[in-house]
Amino acid sequence: MINPISSFAVFIVENLDKARQFYSTHFGFDVAFENEWYLHLVSNTGIQIGFLLPDQPTQPEIFHKAFNGKGAIFSLEVDDVESAYAEAMDKKLNIVLQLLAEDWGQHHFCIADPNGIILDIVQEFEPTEEYQQGYETP
Repeated sequence: MINPISSFAVFIVENLDKARQFYSTHFGFDVAFENEWYLHLVSNTGIQIGFLLPDQPTQPEIFHKAFNGKGAIFSLEVDDVESAYAEAMDKKLNIVLQLLAEDWGQHHFCIADPNGIILDIVQEFEPTEEYQQGYETP
């Protein structure tokens, strides 16, 4: 069995500067590594995310195409989603899904970052009875 010890997403994007600015300003991420074609950020809680410029000759061909903004969601769990939503509204972030509560146990909203990555800002709560059966109990 493969036993992962850590995980982070890497998005192939057109603009590393916009990524650095957005995630450091709005989410408190710090630069862990940076060069002219790769940026790796980490939060004070240990969340990591990487950004790679497209068409890098040092990278395999499968890592050359830029992310098109579809088919991926980067979720960030928060303690107070209503405060996070108010801050996103106040800072005029690109909110693409308004704040709502889902029966499966998520209170959330979504924003798009400057490179088109969808961030799902989530706070969990007790799901409705219909959805409770889908959750494993430890």
